[in-house]
Amino acid sequence: MDELSKYDLDDFSLAKGGPFFRLLVSSGLMRPDFSPMHRRAILFALTAWLPLLVFTAISGTATGETVSMPFLYDFMSLVRFLLAIPLILAADSVIDHSVTPVMQHFAGSGLLAEKAKPRFLQISRQLSNWRNSVLSEGMILLFVIFSTAFLRPYFSATASTWQYMVSPSGATCTLAGWWYIIVSIPIFQFLMYRWLWRYGLWCWYLFRISRLDMQLVPTHPDRAAGLSILGITQAKFGIIIFVFSAIISSYFAQEVVYGGASLLEYKMLILGYILLILIIFLGPLFVFYIKLFEVKEKGLLEYSALANEYVQSFDRKWIRRELSGSEPLIGSADIQSLADLGNSFANIREMMAVPADFKTTILPIFISAVIPFLPLTLTVFPLEEILRKLVGILL
Repeated sequence: MDELSKYDLDDFSLAKGGPFFRLLVSSGLMRPDFSPMHRRAILFALTAWLPLLVFTAISGTATGETVSMPFLYDFMSLVRFLLAIPLILAADSVIDHSVTPVMQHFAGSGLLAEKAKPRFLQISRQLSNWRNSVLSEGMILLFVIFSTAFLRPYFSATASTWQYMVSPSGATCTLAGWWYIIVSIPIFQFLMYRWLWRYGLWCWYLFRISRLDMQLVPTHPDRAAGLSILGITQAKFGIIIFVFSAIISSYFAQEVVYGGASLLEYKMLILGYILLILIIFLGPLFVFYIKLFEVKEKGLLEYSALANEYVQSFDRKWIRRELSGSEPLIGSADIQSLADLGNSFANIREMMAVPADFKTTILPIFISAVIPFLPLTLTVFPLEEILRKLVGILL
């Protein structure tokens, strides 16, 4: 039994580990397999949001016209605490259930050359150590505390909102505002930064394994020499992308609905953001570009030579009848072999430059980035007008 097979494959994980993970497990909020998800999602979402609702309801700033921005009209707070926090917590299970099989796939599928396995094991253990690091999550927590205490300009507003009341003597933070500063935002930021750190680890991991000696076959039917599973896994980060887009979309919605802005003012920002998302989440797959290019180039040369030798033999045997005692063409395996060779050569020609198929990787990432912005179109084209036109077209 080699060292890889003796290694506990459960340790090949991006999400199972770290002080926060162990705290959730030990507290009974979740099991080591991340279930049940709803328990911790409800707890953290309500801890961040429910006290804000209670405090603003008591002070009369949850709704109404006493302040310029009532709490229940604050789209960003609603999205951050009732949508983003549960989705970020759900990402642990969604992404890990895709990443872990990929790491195990590399360990036991034959993709790695035998001499590369010890190095792969070392890289995977290093990823596990960083994932489990008390220092890394401690630094994230310190950064959240620092940004909360020193970097946020809370009292610079000129109009009262549910967070602070403005008077001639200055701005005074409300009870809801203090909860927002001390509890709600830190919860959201810690969970988000924690996943950004883990995505950084994943990018590092892809880079390191791309440098290992692999046994890649150019005729693999996935059109990526056996690496297309990486693109499928990359698309699972769409849940994090959706969170980013939802938060940005809620900001634009707030500016359009309450700030008098036009959605068209933000069209270039939205396009630039979507392009940036594609670069950030497809970019790590480009570390395999050189390796796949070399595999494809070598495969074209080798299979071209093989095809040339075979078709010449086929031509001499069946077209020119130069070989004596040839069997009948009907029932011969030569035709099927010629077709199989053509299919193999076609697979090589269609090999992707990176393990990112349009349907399984690029499109899901794009959709995850775009969907949260679609409701903004209602600020330009009212729902009633859209429905009336659709009915007119259909009827």
